[in-house]
Amino acid sequence: MVAVSVAVGVVLGTLAGYFRGAFDEVIMRLTDMFLAFPQIIMSLAIAATLGPSLLNVTLSLIVVWWPAYVRLVRGAVLAVAAEDYVAVSKSLNSSFFYIVRKDALPNVLPTVLVYATTDIGAAMLTLSTLGYLNVGIPATLPELGKMVSSVGYSFYLYPTQVIIPAVIVMVMVAGFSFLGEGLRESLDVKLRPHILIRGRGLGKPEGTQPTHPPAPGLAPGGMRAPGQER
Repeated sequence: MVAVSVAVGVVLGTLAGYFRGAFDEVIMRLTDMFLAFPQIIMSLAIAATLGPSLLNVTLSLIVVWWPAYVRLVRGAVLAVAAEDYVAVSKSLNSSFFYIVRKDALPNVLPTVLVYATTDIGAAMLTLSTLGYLNVGIPATLPELGKMVSSVGYSFYLYPTQVIIPAVIVMVMVAGFSFLGEGLRESLDVKLRPHILIRGRGLGKPEGTQPTHPPAPGLAPGGMRAPGQER
């Protein structure tokens, strides 16, 4: 689901940021229309309308998830399009696909990758919410949110049937959040030198390096102490 949303967002965001004009206005107004509604409410409405099916639930999540990627990619493409090397590529009559492949995507994809990794946890939480509300998820499909809601009043007798699925959802959401944060630190060129220095143990202030006492019979400079000459 997130992969399809990323693909749609990258294509539409790149086209809107590169060509601008009327095409940009149409894409952005359509994006604003989808972003005006809360994601969970729109997902509930679409999933309830299409009926209980895993494919329908996936489609309902894709419909509400792609606008955020369009805005993210469009902003990154606008920033890249203002650089001098893009102007040089245009002056050399480079094709649109060449500029996008060589100049735009290498600068856009790291940001999109970090956002998408963090967004996987949010998508899983939304899917669990739909399952908890028994909307769109088939009755025969095992799902963590449906497991929690199926316990009902027997929670006091079998609390582990609620706690275990809820903890699994929490761990998966937190895990993808931490993974996205780690990717952000590793891909950010501003933080990368600091991480490399910290990992190698360099960059220590002066005076923190350990000093070893000279060997017996040697002066601090490595010379033999007076009276120790052979």
